[in-house]
Amino acid sequence: MKTTSTEIYILSGFLGSGKTTLLTRLLAREKERGRKAAVLMNELGNLSVDSRILPQDTPLKELLNGCICCTIQAQLTQQLTSLCQQYAPDVIYIEATGAAHPVEVLEACVTPLLAKQLKTCKIVTTVDLPRWRDRDRLSIRLKRLLEEQVRFSDFLVINKASEVAEEEKAALLSDLAQCNEQAERVVTDFARFDLSLLYDQTGRQISFRQTEAHQQAHAADHLHVRTFAYTWDGPIDRAKFAEWLRATPDTLYRAKGYMRFLDNPRQTFLFQYAYGMPIFTEEPFPYPFTVVFIGEALPEAEWKEQLAKL
Repeated sequence: MKTTSTEIYILSGFLGSGKTTLLTRLLAREKERGRKAAVLMNELGNLSVDSRILPQDTPLKELLNGCICCTIQAQLTQQLTSLCQQYAPDVIYIEATGAAHPVEVLEACVTPLLAKQLKTCKIVTTVDLPRWRDRDRLSIRLKRLLEEQVRFSDFLVINKASEVAEEEKAALLSDLAQCNEQAERVVTDFARFDLSLLYDQTGRQISFRQTEAHQQAHAADHLHVRTFAYTWDGPIDRAKFAEWLRATPDTLYRAKGYMRFLDNPRQTFLFQYAYGMPIFTEEPFPYPFTVVFIGEALPEAEWKEQLAKL
């Protein structure tokens, strides 16, 4: 496996919002840039239609019959690992099903097993502007999903803009800005825009590793959903970790990784945390002692100091 880092772009967005159109444009751009791109495509059914339109030489893994964010998270970890080992890509594009919640897709991506290899991860959400206008017609659950796909995005591709009357457009764009003030936005049709806007070098992407101090500061100012990984050298105190975890704020959405404790130092545990509830499961293999944390405005430097004392 290569030692350089791989970028990940999660393509989020409601059904029919233009994710596959954007993906094909991104792959063409990567070829122009001379970079090796791979694709992981998720479909709810047992047949992937969209994958057939991708260039034949594109390394591709498919996750069928389930959604990344719920039923097939473990498979995503396996497929990401396989893509990295087989093809050593510069970038992996993950096209999630339209029913997927972006934070849970992000959680599935930031596996501790790849924490040292994956460099950055950006959530790119395509928005069907007419559907956004008519979102009150959706069920409460689907309306919330649509809004949260926008809220947790780093970059919004606002599609089908020409299908909305000009007198409506300004109000709809204002709604989107209020839902997510921090994301960069482009307004377009058929995902036609300057793709260089996506490849932002100012540090807005979510970092899995230590970066330059100015990049960290910039990311802290602009990102709301962030992730970082922490690795211990050996077993830690179970009670102290539980106490530390109870003191974390609600802005810690997810955490997962592999841990060992002083009271049972030879046993590895898979640690998962969601909605304030930690779960520990015995693991038969000695995985790296690393945990990934996902949330909003996480005090990374402060937490790393605290975790080092456990």
